[in-house]
Amino acid sequence: MDQNTTGFGAGSEGGGRLDRPLGRGLEDISHLFQSGRNSEAAANHHPPGSPPQRATAPQGSRAVAVLLGSKTSLTRDELASRLKEYHGALEDGLTSIDSEIPCPPCGEIDLLGLSRSNQLTVIDFDTNADERLLIRGIGHVDWVARNMPIIRRLYPGHAINYSLPAALMLVAPQFSPMLRSAARQVTHPTIKLVRYYALESSDGIGILFERIEREW
Repeated sequence: MDQNTTGFGAGSEGGGRLDRPLGRGLEDISHLFQSGRNSEAAANHHPPGSPPQRATAPQGSRAVAVLLGSKTSLTRDELASRLKEYHGALEDGLTSIDSEIPCPPCGEIDLLGLSRSNQLTVIDFDTNADERLLIRGIGHVDWVARNMPIIRRLYPGHAINYSLPAALMLVAPQFSPMLRSAARQVTHPTIKLVRYYALESSDGIGILFERIEREW
């Protein structure tokens, strides 16, 4: 498991402690929710209704904090919105080029991204641990492969490396042993698993993303 965690922190200005203990590996970045609030209050202040802002992470930190405001729960729409806006939290150099792409009969691709190497990346997510997420994602990658002329017409302004097959990134709060076992047997497409944590604090919800490496 990759111990470098990237994420979104939530909260309005002002201090606050995490209401519950953090999981293993998250204590090291808990300061993003708790420290530096007084010194950065002026920089992070934003009027009600204004868009979220990035909070400055301490030097050397790989984490990113984003102010979401006072939230009491994380819905799929909220997660979708933050993934679109802060897609780089999932992987260094990842950019978003489109979202909610119809691909009948496979539903919709949640997010289509472009990696640092200009490889197309299908990003599908869920707010539950559901084995069907893997099947849905593979179906979307297959749709992309079979409809590459459509992709070329849709995104002529992007430097897509068409010599690379599309990769698949799955984002969920947890991945079951069954899903991991099935994913280990898949040699194509390349599958990346990203687990997210919604952490409650006195100020709202913080979202942290953790890349799960191939040992799964």
